[in-house]
Amino acid sequence: MWNKAKKLLGQFLNLLLAVILVLACISYVVINSILATQVINGLRLDTYVGLETGLGIVMLVLLLGWGPVWLMRSFR
Repeated sequence: MWNKAKKLLGQFLNLLLAVILVLACISYVVINSILATQVINGLRLDTYVGLETGLGIVMLVLLLGWGPVWLMRSFR
């Protein structure tokens, strides 16, 4: 009985940690998108950009910058 409860509690803690990590990653991307949008608008270029453009820029940097580095390290 206690082993089952202990196993269930361990699975719950793992699930809670996974949810917290996913929310932290999402909040990191959103905060960087807001900052990228503010920086681009602060440069006073031809037009103002929205949050979607900031999100696109952040995702582009993450995928082009960290993606290949992560793949190369995982292949080693």
